[in-house]
Amino acid sequence: MIKYITFIFIGLFSFNAVAQEVSLEEAVSIGMENNFSIRTAKNIEKEAVLNSNYAYSAFLPVIDIASGQSFDIEDVNQQFIEGPPREINGAKSNRFNVRGDLTWTLFDGTKMFLDYKALQVERNKTRFETQAVLENTLGSIIQSYFQLVFEQYQFSVLESAVELSQERLEIAEANYEVGRFSKTELLAAQVDLNTDKSNLMNQEELVQQARVSLNLLLGQDPNHEFIATDSMSIDTSLELNQLIEDLNTRNKELLALMQQEDILKIQNKTVNTELLPQVDFNLGYGYSNLNAQAGFLLQNQALGLSYGLSLSWRIFDRLDRRRRNQTTQIAVENNTIAMQELENQLQGDLSSAYVRYKNKIDLIKLENENLDVAQENADIALERYKVGRSNSIELREFQLNSIEAESRLLNAIYLAKQSEINLLAISGNLLTKDSIN
Repeated sequence: MIKYITFIFIGLFSFNAVAQEVSLEEAVSIGMENNFSIRTAKNIEKEAVLNSNYAYSAFLPVIDIASGQSFDIEDVNQQFIEGPPREINGAKSNRFNVRGDLTWTLFDGTKMFLDYKALQVERNKTRFETQAVLENTLGSIIQSYFQLVFEQYQFSVLESAVELSQERLEIAEANYEVGRFSKTELLAAQVDLNTDKSNLMNQEELVQQARVSLNLLLGQDPNHEFIATDSMSIDTSLELNQLIEDLNTRNKELLALMQQEDILKIQNKTVNTELLPQVDFNLGYGYSNLNAQAGFLLQNQALGLSYGLSLSWRIFDRLDRRRRNQTTQIAVENNTIAMQELENQLQGDLSSAYVRYKNKIDLIKLENENLDVAQENADIALERYKVGRSNSIELREFQLNSIEAESRLLNAIYLAKQSEINLLAISGNLLTKDSIN
């Protein structure tokens, strides 16, 4: 079987002939750079990467430095066991101290190792979530791009219809002047030309709407004028079994849920680490100085080092650990259910999209045959009309049949392309190099 079915229309879009030409690859490049959702998702991923890069800090000590100075003015009345009492009004004193403390957790039930692992898994999860946003947005951009291509093709079809109706009017005018056609024939040709012009104007509006929608996805000025230049190529080689196999290993939403399950399991283990004690190493070095006009010491100065180990063990926490352990287990179960539901839903979507995909490919072949017949009939009818062997009703009927056949072919190709994009997006293959050709 031929891998690609390609519909190529060669024509000029007179309504925006001076506009910039943009290929699908260029549109995707612009969207990947400027789309607001993608930019936000990339920043969220950067945050997760930053957190994982500093995850090793859980194994490092904490160092604090504290310093202070205070001044006191007091009226002092002191009574001693021996000696006379002493009374000082407005006795001044000042205290100064500076101290550095190091606290290093040596053991916390392996919680620090689990926290480190959780941040690495969180980074992977965020990466898959970012890729899911990229893939969804990429799918929307491609869909929107080919929507514009489709509307441009439709415009060209209607533009050709106007040209044919204009030719018919000229023929009717020439034959009317020599008395071969009645005025009714001339007026009918004029009415049909005006109808075709009206349809063309309406189609121009649809083209503009499609362009605005694509501009919004690309993150640029909604009124930016350009022409989509790529044709709609349909890859006919997609196989359902391979797509289902890819789904389980490449769908980014499914992969993100798998990472979420790992995170929940780590959280459950983290709760259990609280059953064990925590051991910290403490090291301090400080300087203090006291000067006073009253008291047992007129001056006291100290400089020195302190160190030791501390152990803390919460043996009862009002059953809070049990509660958190049970809730995380429920969260793991719910996440597993969510994965099963998503996988089942995606397989259903994949099967439905594949049926549409195969149906539209068969429909393209049928509509190609219909178009050949309709165009041949329209050409014959026009030649008969030129020599007066056919009337306007018969010619118009064959012309409309030709226009409708071409529109149906365009629609079948567009719907086939939509189905192809959906299949690639669901199976997780849309970000691969060849998926946007």
